[in-house]
Amino acid sequence: MENFYLSPEEASIVYSPHFIQLKNSAMEKVMVMMGRLQEELAEYDRGSDFPFEPEWLQQGPKISKGEQYKQLPWVMLDYPRYFSKKAVFAFRTMFWWGHYFSCTLHLAGTVKETFREALVDGYTKLATAGFQVYQQEDPWEHDFENGNYKFIGDVSFEDWKEMVDRYSFIKLAKPFALEHWGGIITEIVAAYATLLSLLNNKGRA
Repeated sequence: MENFYLSPEEASIVYSPHFIQLKNSAMEKVMVMMGRLQEELAEYDRGSDFPFEPEWLQQGPKISKGEQYKQLPWVMLDYPRYFSKKAVFAFRTMFWWGHYFSCTLHLAGTVKETFREALVDGYTKLATAGFQVYQQEDPWEHDFENGNYKFIGDVSFEDWKEMVDRYSFIKLAKPFALEHWGGIITEIVAAYATLLSLLNNKGRA
């Protein structure tokens, strides 16, 4: 028989609207933060010489939110946001309740092949900057638990080259502690700049 009785801790939340009101207020502030972050990323793009293909920016930014990424609320910003059947060029920032912020560069298909040499040659820069590489076959997991990611600095250069070629996509990511709240925008823009600089140096003939 299912137990539908509340524990004292559950009851303390159910009997009061205050927790949900605070949670909703916090989520609205995250949405505002993501909007500001998108503006800062776009401002960086306007001042850089990164060779974006026109279609990589045509889809525009997207901010989305939900309640159930592994049973917890989340907010995502996708900018730049280019997803097609043949290629992906996306930079995703995620807030995951109770865990962290994260930013992820997702390259796939023809885009990944364009930047393959830059990715291989960027091994030291990525390792030094503390980036991690995604290890699973399903590209749509976003958290750093369960062995999803590994620090690039913890693999050899030879293993790194194999990781770059392992799948039709690659995801490079960094988590940021929630305690860094006030500096998150600056830190994520800096990570974005590091990634674009790495790709720009060697990404084109």
